[in-house]
Amino acid sequence: MDPLSWVTTEPNGTLIGHGIAFEIVETLRQRYGFTFDVVKPIRKTLLNENGSIIQMVINGNVDMAAAFIPTLPGLDHEIQWGIDLTQFRYVVLMKRPKESATGSGLLAPFESDVWLLILISLFAVGPIIFGIMWLRHKLCGHESIVYPIPTCVWFVYGALMKQGSSLNPDTDSVRLIFATWWIFIMILTSFYTANLTAFLTLSKFTLPIQTVDDIANGKYQWVAAEGSAIEYSVKEDIDLMALKNSMRDGNGIFVEDMQLKNVMDFISSGKLLLHDKNWLNFLMLNIERAITEDKNRCRYVLTTDSYLTRSLSFIYPKNSILPPLFNPIMLSYMESGIIKHLQTKDLPEAVICPLNLGSKERQLRNSDLFTTYSVVVCGFSIAATIFILELISTRTGWYVKANFSRKQSDRQKGVHDEIAYYGIPSKSMYPFSHRQNMESTHLNFNGRETINTKDNFMKDHGFIPVRIPSSIMFESTGRWFRN
Repeated sequence: MDPLSWVTTEPNGTLIGHGIAFEIVETLRQRYGFTFDVVKPIRKTLLNENGSIIQMVINGNVDMAAAFIPTLPGLDHEIQWGIDLTQFRYVVLMKRPKESATGSGLLAPFESDVWLLILISLFAVGPIIFGIMWLRHKLCGHESIVYPIPTCVWFVYGALMKQGSSLNPDTDSVRLIFATWWIFIMILTSFYTANLTAFLTLSKFTLPIQTVDDIANGKYQWVAAEGSAIEYSVKEDIDLMALKNSMRDGNGIFVEDMQLKNVMDFISSGKLLLHDKNWLNFLMLNIERAITEDKNRCRYVLTTDSYLTRSLSFIYPKNSILPPLFNPIMLSYMESGIIKHLQTKDLPEAVICPLNLGSKERQLRNSDLFTTYSVVVCGFSIAATIFILELISTRTGWYVKANFSRKQSDRQKGVHDEIAYYGIPSKSMYPFSHRQNMESTHLNFNGRETINTKDNFMKDHGFIPVRIPSSIMFESTGRWFRN
């Protein structure tokens, strides 16, 4: 395999070996003074079949396989492995997608575990605040404000949205937990804003292929070289069982012809090419050299994560005497970095067609705002549902009856009960509630819920607001007038 090893045929029929593997063999020949003949396997495969490289070594047809053979499990009892010369990382060459696989931009700053914990805290903190207030009220034995659970839950949600609150806890324990939640929200939103800004401004791009399961999930079709370590691992090794199942479903094939044109046709049609990273780097280099127009460059990209790693070494027959002689020299090749240098000396130092091209500013895409659209649709849908329920309940009279405790029979007797509305005592809301025989009407005046009161002494008291903070302001001005 270029540049590791390949064979050419001379006019007289003699086979000549080339590549890094035969450079090592030449060093061994000079050291020990032997001669050798190159024998080409009948079948270009690593599988343990007749005519394959491994079968020729097992049968003793050759004294050594001068090739970088991946260390494959299940063959230790039949052959001897030489020293590990290097490692191959098997990656995927694919057509560069137009969209990043990161997902929605609004969810990108945090991982799914963080979002889950934030959601749990939203549901848990409200009842915890209520429980602390209720427990203190019971244990301390004196009057203290105990806000109901819905009020505590709305405080937690409002703090997350950075909204103010009219709640005024009167105990140190409740004040402390209020302040703790505010500090937590401040830190959380600061990190979220910073990470969101970085995500939307930096030209970061991610691929949908990271693991073997991503390759074999049925969305893609893949291609690999026939006779390669991938074919052996898929058919014999449990590490790539997912690819074996995918091939059984018709989503994967092994091809013999891996010429440049065929490879480009495979990838252009959307198929994934599985091979080792070193070989794919040379392939991409040849592809880019063959492209003449700049607009067509870097149409393909390599995945950053490998789905398989294998050590490479020479192999010998089971009882060969050569490994103890050759291994020390090969070890010096490996430790001095010569093999690594020979592997990459014909490659450019810069990454060929990197994942993040960085040639243009990142612009917001519609997919980045998908979560925004979802939030808006869900929010308006829930609000419309609640509005319909409020409209139905108001027309049936339940809404007014639930918020007024004064009965018609009591009004006829001249008794004016205190009205509790939205949890605010009527004495704070109605500064003239001491008068008798008062008649009141619930109205919506200029967008505010008010009560219009009349009695026998004064014809009209005007519109009295009943919601926070309007009721508090009215209570203060009413007390001032009474005084």
